[in-house]
Amino acid sequence: MGAGTDRQGERRWRRLTEEAAGSAKSVFHFDVQGSVAKSTHAGIPWLRRIRAARPELYFWPLDGWSPLLGTSVIAEVYPRLWSTAYPVAGRNPDQHDAYSVARWLQEADLDGSLQRALRPFESGPIDTTARVERWILDVETSEPPKSSPRKLGPAMVPRSARETTRTGYLNRNGQEVIQRRDLPGNDHNQKVYVLRCRQCAAVYGANGSDIFQRRCPKCGGGSKGLVTH
Repeated sequence: MGAGTDRQGERRWRRLTEEAAGSAKSVFHFDVQGSVAKSTHAGIPWLRRIRAARPELYFWPLDGWSPLLGTSVIAEVYPRLWSTAYPVAGRNPDQHDAYSVARWLQEADLDGSLQRALRPFESGPIDTTARVERWILDVETSEPPKSSPRKLGPAMVPRSARETTRTGYLNRNGQEVIQRRDLPGNDHNQKVYVLRCRQCAAVYGANGSDIFQRRCPKCGGGSKGLVTH
């Protein structure tokens, strides 16, 4: 927000939406495992070209939070938000990411949650920041934007993410947090949390970053749980 000279390639700077997503990496962080910087910067000129060639397409949220029904929308997605909720079923990582995005969009459209995801907030300081920095679909936060470049680290975990690891937290799929275990997860800098399914009482492990979206591996079609002991 008017501090462009402070944001020219700082590899530890993240947008507000990347902080809220938990493990999303900075678009300036090149040449590390899981880096998105090269693909992001290679893709931006193509978005500009598409914008010029097809001005009728809706760029979310640049054109606003509420596209009309029947509108073709271009939006930023983070497959990690949904990929652990679905069995891999023999797909390679890239194939599974594409499958997870397509399946979530289909399910979210059918149950009405897509409309809610497209409108995470309509006004206020977060809205103002997101209109400049853009936003990732299905990411929510209650954190206010910060005036200086934001850094990676435990202190930057958004309030919403801390809430999901609290004992007793129940996600939208009926999965409850039982306890935290001092075991490494399989996502970056994550620990294992024990979850219990409210539908079938299955107990399994998950990364802290996955809790809000987990589905039961026994009755909900979710991916296999992590070892909890």
